[in-house]
Amino acid sequence: MAYAFDDEPVQLWKPGYDISRVLEHVASGGIVVAHNAVFELLIWNNVLRPRLEWPELRVEQARCTMAMAYAMRLPGSLERAAAIVGLEHQKDAAGHRVMMQLCRPRKVSEDGAPVWWDSQEKLDRLYAYCMQDIATERELEKRLRPLSDSEQYLWELDYKINRRGIKVDTATVEKAIALVESEKARLDEEMRRVTNGAVPSCSVVKQLSDWIKYRGVELPGVAKADVIDALSREDMPEDVKLALRFRQEAAKTSTAKLQKMIACAGSDSRVRGAHQYHGAGTGRWAGRLLQTQNLKTPKLQHDQIEDVIQLIHAGKRDEIDMLYAAPMDAVSDCIRAMILAEEGNTLVCADLANIEGRVLAWLAGEEWKLQAFREYDAGTGPDLYILAASRMYNCSLEDAKEHRKVGKVAELALGYQGGAGAFQTMARNFGVSVSDERADEIKTAWRTASPKIVEYWKALETAAIKAVRNPGEVFAAFTVRFVKKGSFLWCQLPSGRCLCYPYPEIREKETPWGSMQEQVTYLGEQTVQGRTTKNLVRIDLYGGKYAENVTQAVARDILANALVTLERAGYQIVMHVHDEAVAEVPEDFGKVYQFEQLMCDLPDWADGLPVAAEGWSGQRYRK
Repeated sequence: MAYAFDDEPVQLWKPGYDISRVLEHVASGGIVVAHNAVFELLIWNNVLRPRLEWPELRVEQARCTMAMAYAMRLPGSLERAAAIVGLEHQKDAAGHRVMMQLCRPRKVSEDGAPVWWDSQEKLDRLYAYCMQDIATERELEKRLRPLSDSEQYLWELDYKINRRGIKVDTATVEKAIALVESEKARLDEEMRRVTNGAVPSCSVVKQLSDWIKYRGVELPGVAKADVIDALSREDMPEDVKLALRFRQEAAKTSTAKLQKMIACAGSDSRVRGAHQYHGAGTGRWAGRLLQTQNLKTPKLQHDQIEDVIQLIHAGKRDEIDMLYAAPMDAVSDCIRAMILAEEGNTLVCADLANIEGRVLAWLAGEEWKLQAFREYDAGTGPDLYILAASRMYNCSLEDAKEHRKVGKVAELALGYQGGAGAFQTMARNFGVSVSDERADEIKTAWRTASPKIVEYWKALETAAIKAVRNPGEVFAAFTVRFVKKGSFLWCQLPSGRCLCYPYPEIREKETPWGSMQEQVTYLGEQTVQGRTTKNLVRIDLYGGKYAENVTQAVARDILANALVTLERAGYQIVMHVHDEAVAEVPEDFGKVYQFEQLMCDLPDWADGLPVAAEGWSGQRYRK
């Protein structure tokens, strides 16, 4: 272990070295700063403390530079964060490779004992690497903005939630995995049969594509969307349809979560570390391990899922297929229910209804929408989607009911300056089909019906550009304020928390309609198909993107407030997803209606924001 006090030289500790100063510092409640401090907490308290009788390092004493970096929209990796801010001390990449080598046995002896690397040269390189990390972390901390007291408290709560873990029904998961493997083998056999052996399994994409082409069918590929489009074609040969259905059934990606559940569950069947504090630039948590943020919404009802789980245990594949769904689909629908409470406990859950739509209307002052939410919550008015359809179609509420789906798609797709393309993408998810011309007309009608939101987009964009042009001056856009200080553009939210955009620059960009327009860009990690890469690129900002960032950040602050409120009321949170909180409590503790009320207990800064929560309780997690 390497360490340093303030700006003193970095010190190295190995067993037998004097560590009394560090131990006295920790025992007296002193602050310990580390990059990814969760690692230090776990190693210190679970390895060093029991083995060497060191004092406890409490989470309240820890400060995490990784959390600070995330809060400034910087990479979480020490190496990449140090590079992007241009530190003098960079992470030792070659030393990292030596460290990884020394973490693994060199070989295993004949009696099964591991043989470790013992080269003094490699060990010395390891010690130098460890000490270099401290120098890098210390310099990085000086470049970062400390978490506010409220955010530090939230980081500490996040640690406690992650340590509780999420209980997984490993017995059912293992039986489900066996069913999935059996089903995949059956589907592979069906694929070989229907293609006369030309395609050996459902997973071999090239052979399947070649065979489909041989059968005289042109397809762009056999990805999920391609298969869905192909199966809707009337000119498709029956054997090709069958092959595509086998491919579609075998490729249920959500069943891969079953293997992940087993791999990540501890000896007590709990998965720990599933939430990453400030994993998104807006402050929202990111999913780790189980990725609870993207669990499939089941088509089966909860009581049907309970029945399927019993049939999985009994190994009754044919009954599942006959009574509920194709086995792969049925297992996929059961994924959520594999998360459950310990015996004697129950899960209590509630989610904030349409929180992004409510927050956006509140931020922009779109009063008719706010009033619509209030009346709907009170049971005196229609839901927003019907009302929106009524305004877009200029018709009565009764007539608008048949256009509710269109109203819903418009509200979900167009609030962040989306156009006809965004509408059509969302429409496919809800089974809504309109022409591109009609989608453009709907976009125009929605914007006409939501003038304050359109005004809000422009105000955000204007304020941000002015702030970048005039460092140190504050520019307001409704309840949001922008200021550029040093190398960062800061966006202060109604809660007082700030969003951060590193190294902002104003550049001319071509708009979708062909004109040139000034936009703020910032330096960030590239995202490809939802995954963050290591590549640093210039990311464009515009009115709708600011609105999306601010809306999601405010919604996150509402959830964060709810998590703290629920915890203080005795509800131990084990999981949360964007607008939803899940607690695991003794069966005789708490009530759903109380949980809902606590979720809606807003801080003073959110005055006037209409919120509503809907909850449930039960043994298994559900949608």
